[in-house]
Amino acid sequence: MRVSRSITHDKKYDGKIAQHRVIIPLYIPHENDYYKDSFKIFTACVTSLYNTQKADTPVSVIANGCSTNIHSKLLKLQQDGFIDELLLETEQLGKINSLRRVIAASDEPFLTITDGDVMFLNNWDREVATIFENIPRATAVSPVPVFKTYNQYTSNIWIENLWNGKVKFEKPEDPAGLVRFANSIGWSYLNDYHSKTILTYTHADVKTVVGCSHFCTTYKREALLLAPQVPSEFLLSGSSEAVYLDIPTIKCDGYRLSTTKSFAFHLGNTWEEWMDEELETLNSRNTDVIDWGFYSSVSNKPIKFWIKSVFLKKLMFKKNSYNFIMNQFKVPEVYKDHYLK
Repeated sequence: MRVSRSITHDKKYDGKIAQHRVIIPLYIPHENDYYKDSFKIFTACVTSLYNTQKADTPVSVIANGCSTNIHSKLLKLQQDGFIDELLLETEQLGKINSLRRVIAASDEPFLTITDGDVMFLNNWDREVATIFENIPRATAVSPVPVFKTYNQYTSNIWIENLWNGKVKFEKPEDPAGLVRFANSIGWSYLNDYHSKTILTYTHADVKTVVGCSHFCTTYKREALLLAPQVPSEFLLSGSSEAVYLDIPTIKCDGYRLSTTKSFAFHLGNTWEEWMDEELETLNSRNTDVIDWGFYSSVSNKPIKFWIKSVFLKKLMFKKNSYNFIMNQFKVPEVYKDHYLK
């Protein structure tokens, strides 16, 4: 039976509502073989977040199918202030299904979704916020430029900027960062090309890289709500990240972009000495104020999506059309054999 009355009855919530949240899906079933360094790397991830981002940005971690030992370690990280919201799922839900639970319940207009093997660098969130502030069409922005994404879900950027000179190939500002990322995932074969030239988009004097990956990206939450409202059939990869993370950001005719320099490192599953050194260079705690209040709302635009990202995209990637566009973007002569069909 109930005795007396809860002291919180009819009491209003007086806490702060953040503008930005970081969400990390995590799967570490044990600490052997492939996963032997995984928790150390994840600890570096949340430590780098704590040391570099605005103090009132909450961090959500969804552990799905992790071992009980990992659960205990995660609870300790939460007690130490590195994790704000911790969901411990005994069943392995998969990356997307884990994310769906937090995205639906979040109030923040900007959500950064990142893998647990990312080390964030100083000012990463400020650089991402600057792009959103100055380019209202941006719906997904990564703090890590990746060469291979310039032609993935970016056809609306190509079409709209074919003749205005805002999109063009340029020398990258951070070739070492591009090489580091390519090597970290086994794409070293690209280094002869993408470390020397990259496709950029410039608007309001803010230069960005065209396209973004989904291993670490900040999204407008409204765009993510355009994803299917049913669970993903895949635990990882398949078409899940494209269907639930990539395509929703262009259903509203949004732009997918990246910073011109790398403001995060992909660590992979093996700890290396340089990671200790990089972790020590991060600020002890970022107390700078970053105002994310410039949010511009987005909505589903099915006709524009079909025209730009379905119909015209098919035409654009035919050999003659593609080569014409690449030349319009001033692909360097020395790399034409690589870029042209």
